[in-house]
Amino acid sequence: MIRLSTPQVSTLPQDIRHFSELACTLGTPDFPGALLACLGQWADCQHFSVLRMTGERPQLLAVGTRHHDAGLVLRCGQAYIERYHRHDPLFEQLRVCPGQFGHLLAQDIRFMPYREAIYQRHGMIERVSSLYLDERGSPVMFNLYRHRDQGFFSDIELQMCEALSPALLQLLRGHLALCGLNRMRAQSHPQRLLQHCPELTTQELNICSRLLQGMTHAGIAADLGIKESTVKTYRNRAFARLGINFRSQLFALLST
Repeated sequence: MIRLSTPQVSTLPQDIRHFSELACTLGTPDFPGALLACLGQWADCQHFSVLRMTGERPQLLAVGTRHHDAGLVLRCGQAYIERYHRHDPLFEQLRVCPGQFGHLLAQDIRFMPYREAIYQRHGMIERVSSLYLDERGSPVMFNLYRHRDQGFFSDIELQMCEALSPALLQLLRGHLALCGLNRMRAQSHPQRLLQHCPELTTQELNICSRLLQGMTHAGIAADLGIKESTVKTYRNRAFARLGINFRSQLFALLST
């Protein structure tokens, strides 16, 4: 007999459920938080960063944080790629052996300006890292950080981070690939919207493009530096021009 049912994540064992929920967020803004939440059942980490270590200046591909200072990991990442990446002893060792798992304490960093600016100033005491080569052969490094108020990683936490690192690298590879695809799609949104309605203004296109990326009204307001009420005003004007009333209709419009 043919039977249809809705998958229930709640029926999965807790450890598998976390990975299932994480996989469902690939390519979305929810992935960083889901990654840290998933890891948290085995090793509590405040931040993660993903960097492509190539050229004169590395690229900061992704960050995530559960710290009360949400901008800390981004500031540290920017300082690292601008001034300190050449003094990272762990990267040099990982680059020689991609796929290996690395562990570093703050006191292992001999270049004192780097240790002071990134670790001591912000109370970070420890880092674990792993690295893979992307499709261009460039090293991509994934880092997890531990703060002083958490204490050092336990042996069990380090063992779990090491054992999980191959799976995490594959998830990160997939997430970054989907993000790149989503960016390419997002770049085509204004042109496709104008095909439906050439009268749309620049700001109306900005609002609709971000709605199509899954952003909230509050997120769009912060991104564009305008009030949330202004976002809704432009949205309503754009929807009126397009002859639609709901966001779901906007998605349907571009799927045709």
